[in-house]
Amino acid sequence: MSFDKFKPKYKIHEETESYFKLRAEAGMKSYDQVTVEEAREGNIANAKRFAGTTEFEGTVKEFSVPSKQCIDGIPITVYRSKHCDLCVAPSVFVYFHGGGNVVGCRQTVDTICRIFSRDAPCVVVNVEYRLAPEHRWPSNHEDAICVVRWVKMNKGLIGAVNESTVGVGGDSAGGRLAAMVCHDLPEINYQVLVYPSVDLRRNYKSAEEFAEMPGLTKKMTDWFREKYIDEADITNPKASTILQKNFKGLPPALMILAELDQNRDQGYAYHEKLKEEGVKSQIFTVKGVTHGFFHLPGHFKECCLRAHEKVSKFIKANS
Repeated sequence: MSFDKFKPKYKIHEETESYFKLRAEAGMKSYDQVTVEEAREGNIANAKRFAGTTEFEGTVKEFSVPSKQCIDGIPITVYRSKHCDLCVAPSVFVYFHGGGNVVGCRQTVDTICRIFSRDAPCVVVNVEYRLAPEHRWPSNHEDAICVVRWVKMNKGLIGAVNESTVGVGGDSAGGRLAAMVCHDLPEINYQVLVYPSVDLRRNYKSAEEFAEMPGLTKKMTDWFREKYIDEADITNPKASTILQKNFKGLPPALMILAELDQNRDQGYAYHEKLKEEGVKSQIFTVKGVTHGFFHLPGHFKECCLRAHEKVSKFIKANS
């Protein structure tokens, strides 16, 4: 894949160019060209290679959240940095990984969860929700609601206190889950939506403009959607969050968008909808990057640093 057709209009960040060059050299394939199992393995391999590691002092614990839908519960990983000891009431930040509802897992966002727990500082809950096609819509939405409810009732168990605020966040498909939780559950204190797919209809200029942009092509979004949800359900407001009727009383939002991304314009549209209803919403668009950069700070050092600093500052402001 080449960036040549986009260069007359956009300045491609050098981290973006080198990332896709390295992927091509390693023979990494697009998800729509392989089986679901191979796509999931490729997603983990990609994170292992490009997410990097970070210094972290604190505890990392595994829990299983009881669920009627999951016999063994919903697995979560809870990160509590030692810096949380300096907070009277460290916030709890529940994070949902991306991956088009089909690929992705806790492992792929492990590094950024450590970064937020250390730098905000806060208690981060990393959620292993169910994936399609084995578990189609609305399975992962049910899991997201279940985990956040449990977290709100078990703050002490995970290293927070009763007075701790609770926020939600996620990237791409995980950003949509985070946005939906805010509509379905009361008393969420803040939301961090990273290039969220809040409108599965995808009728936006950026979806057309970047249909062949490396990172997230139209073929990939079609592949994800077909595996996740029936066509008739796409306009359900619980699937396409932007179609919700009521936005009043939603928590403050931070939107992190990638400039060269199909999801960019639906992010702008959601931001505008929040603002129209009096919800505090701010946007940070990272120039020259494509969809998928946010959880890969090992490679996107400069681009991730700026975006991650915004997130930690936002969590701190809402703690």
